[in-house]
Amino acid sequence: MQLPTKFGLALVALGIGVLAAWSLWTKTRKFVPVDVPTSLSSGQTTSSEFKLNFDGLYLIEIEAEKTVPLDTLHCLLGVEADTVKCKGVPPVIGATWILFKGGVELCHGSSSESHSAPVQSGGVARVIGEFQGKAGHEYKLQVTFTTDGRSLAPAHPRLKVGVANIAFTDIQAGSVLVFSTTFICLLFGVILLSIAAFAKRGASGGGSPQSA
Repeated sequence: MQLPTKFGLALVALGIGVLAAWSLWTKTRKFVPVDVPTSLSSGQTTSSEFKLNFDGLYLIEIEAEKTVPLDTLHCLLGVEADTVKCKGVPPVIGATWILFKGGVELCHGSSSESHSAPVQSGGVARVIGEFQGKAGHEYKLQVTFTTDGRSLAPAHPRLKVGVANIAFTDIQAGSVLVFSTTFICLLFGVILLSIAAFAKRGASGGGSPQSA
């Protein structure tokens, strides 16, 4: 096998391998390790144990479906920027949370603190906490609701822990790099294979003519 053919095949295989490995890695990441229904009853404590396989900033959210008027939903969750619209509809989300790792408290917080923007989804979410998660580590989240949020029941609220949007930006940047690498490998691989094919064709057709 000619050298250009070997290099061409190697580049094609490398490009396909890089793309396949990246696709497999992204498909096996748990970007939302916790997603459970909750009643938001005052005094209720919800505990969830989970293991991460992705490093990044994680948000603790209360997410509700858009099954009630959107303006009302924003007010109940406390995410409406114009408080004038929420006269007579006070926010009902109040919670404290503690994150444990190996039985030891790692961090804690409450819904009254400022947090990052919620993860984009089909519902409406209120972030009540956030933490830096490490792949391969097991955690336990304990959330205690301090106000009565049962008026959100028609919107089927759920407690979620998910990767922040900034992490998806990093993944998108990584995807661009992977696709660029794959394209370059395939391009040069095909070029080398084409050169090898033309060289072989020229060699096979370039023999000296037979004498009469």
